[in-house]
Amino acid sequence: MGNSLPSSTDRVSASQSVETARLIVRQPGKLQELTNLLETFENLNARVSERTGEDRSGDLGGAGAGSAAGSQQGTHGSSARDLAMQNIPAAEVMHNKLERHIRQETRRLEKLARTASRLSAPGSAHKLNELYAKIRRLHALIHDILDASIEVLKKLFIRVFIDQQPIL
Repeated sequence: MGNSLPSSTDRVSASQSVETARLIVRQPGKLQELTNLLETFENLNARVSERTGEDRSGDLGGAGAGSAAGSQQGTHGSSARDLAMQNIPAAEVMHNKLERHIRQETRRLEKLARTASRLSAPGSAHKLNELYAKIRRLHALIHDILDASIEVLKKLFIRVFIDQQPIL
């Protein structure tokens, strides 16, 4: 009978040679090679950014098919966010809308707190504590809005109503 299976020492040396082959790290020999490598990365970045682009055709459904629709729009390159930012209301109106929105959010959280206080599930006390902390922060935000400048009001208004992000 011939021994067709490799011996244990052959297997160990074969596995060690595979491991050492994987661990070899090639270092650049000269500064010029390193410079060429960095230039290659920069060129790759430039090529990728050249390929990606936005379709400015004005057609929401197709790629480049609606050039006539884009010329009829009249707001070349303006997004809905830009248009909304141009039509921001006066400071008093922003203040009232923000205060109303914060009070609605406070009422919603107070309702959740009432239902969470009746629960006896594990973690409900922690959830109730977090709800009350959010309610306190919203009340503090209402008081801060009273003394806030127009720029702060404008930033908060854009964040809440135009970008539709949560208050907290």
